[in-house]
Amino acid sequence: MSVPYATNPVDGTRVNFEDDGGAGAPVVLYGGILDSVELVRRSPIAQELQALRNEFRLIYADHRGLGRSDKPHEMEAYAMTLQVGDAVAVLDELEVGRAHFVGRSYGGRLVYGIGQHAPERVLSLVAGGQQPYAIDPNGPLVRVIVGVLDATRREGVTAFVEALEGYWGIRIPDAERRGYLAQDGAAVAAAAEAMLREGAISTDLGKWRVPCLIYVGVGDVDFLDQARRAAQEIQSAELVALDELDHFSAHFEADRVVPAVLRTLREND
Repeated sequence: MSVPYATNPVDGTRVNFEDDGGAGAPVVLYGGILDSVELVRRSPIAQELQALRNEFRLIYADHRGLGRSDKPHEMEAYAMTLQVGDAVAVLDELEVGRAHFVGRSYGGRLVYGIGQHAPERVLSLVAGGQQPYAIDPNGPLVRVIVGVLDATRREGVTAFVEALEGYWGIRIPDAERRGYLAQDGAAVAAAAEAMLREGAISTDLGKWRVPCLIYVGVGDVDFLDQARRAAQEIQSAELVALDELDHFSAHFEADRVVPAVLRTLREND
């Protein structure tokens, strides 16, 4: 079966996507920096939406540098404007005018970028476990990632995955772990470094008019305070703060996240 691609007209990067079809409101789903389409399909949000095929048209996309998308190794290739251009290229390829965008972690960062650079293509935004300001280099998770970027670039993503497991004190579930370890280390390192260096996505969130749902674990010390700040500054934003969850576990929460996501999608179609 041929793989569907959209091509970014600015730099020619091809990004893989999968369109489940249907006449419902388009919803584009993105995972984290290691989550290919196959893993995004397994997420609680995607699983719930798959049961509502008459209501939503699900579209999954691999970030550039991930899965079946092209994998540039230069940090400059991961500028936010280029990544937003990838998302717009997927909509253009499918002849979709506007869509809901749902992203977790690295994908949540992209969702904010879409809100800044392509609001005319947005029905609503759902950003999980991320924030739109400059990344704090002193955050404990950020320090762990910075510490393994060179090894990830040289040797592959094993060091990256093991560092995350050590930080959270877990063994990542086997399906996710296999998917993570299949990724291109040099591309992942370039994407991570670009995110850490890019600065604030927006200098004036108060001007935004796009509906936005932000969910974050209360134990996500790298991103919690800034996610709360973003929810206060964005006029049409709702915050769901998840007690007892951290950055990783928040993305597997269903009971408190899925109802808020469905409400956001249904109220803005």
